Amino acid sequence: MNRKVAVIFILLVVIILAGFSLKFQRTFFVFSNGDGNKDFSEGTNFLVLGRTGKVIGWNFAPDLADSIFLVNYVPKVGVVNLISLPRDLYVDIGGEQFKLNEIIKRNKISEFLNGNLVEMTGIKTDRYVVIDVDFVKQAVDDLGGIEVNLPSPAVDWASGYTMPAGQRHLSGEDVVWLVRNRYSSEGDFFREKNQHAVIKSIFEKYKNLGYFDKAKFVFKTMPFLSQLEGNINPQEFLTPAFNLNNLRFNDVVFDFSTGILQSSEVVVPVGTSSTSSAYILIPRAGEKNYGELKDFIQSKIER
Repeated sequence: MNRKVAVIFILLVVIILAGFSLKFQRTFFVFSNGDGNKDFSEGTNFLVLGRTGKVIGWNFAPDLADSIFLVNYVPKVGVVNLISLPRDLYVDIGGEQFKLNEIIKRNKISEFLNGNLVEMTGIKTDRYVVIDVDFVKQAVDDLGGIEVNLPSPAVDWASGYTMPAGQRHLSGEDVVWLVRNRYSSEGDFFREKNQHAVIKSIFEKYKNLGYFDKAKFVFKTMPFLSQLEGNINPQEFLTPAFNLNNLRFNDVVFDFSTGILQSSEVVVPVGTSSTSSAYILIPRAGEKNYGELKDFIQSKIER
């Protein structure tokens, strides 16, 4: 296809997507200032909550967040600081104590953004999006799969299924399994590192597409975007989506080697007449003392 035809196709896609966005404006709230044409020249921050979807039977905890990322884009250095927040971190939000992965279920996202997030990271934002794993599966399959280099095997203790270490070509279903797998001595930290690897691989695969294939991918993605929850309008990312060639990721991930977090247990109610203990993570400095977390994140992000 010659360049003129490709340009015409892209313009048609833009028109269709603009109409699509207006159609779903009740689902996607434009920025708080009412400006849908966000200027990314000074950077942007938003929270991404990855929620269990319905693909391949993964629907055990549909209201819990399997992944929690703070995206911090710094255009002057061309970097996205991708900051993982541990889902088992025990938090106090509005007088309620629970694992961070329950903020969707408990409807505490806004309170978290307005309080705990800044205490933990030193970065402020009021913007977020909730993404079902179904969307990730579809995106990977639409890209024809992705390549991920696993530093160690990923094993499902229940079925015995093992994804060997090394360079692997993953389908959407493979990716869903990998980003939800935490059967490792590192637990959820293992899952978070694999999630970062998958995100970067999706980005690289998309970045290397031609303009025509990028437009085709964006067009196929829009129906799924319309189903997302949050206060980000997908139309604002339309132009940046075609200009990602110089962008790179900087990973910020916690694990036990940092010495900042430690495991503990908490008693939780089960039903109306019994209790059970639940595994949690708390700061080494004490519950609700996030100073070391913030200092670690601030030391690792690129500015």
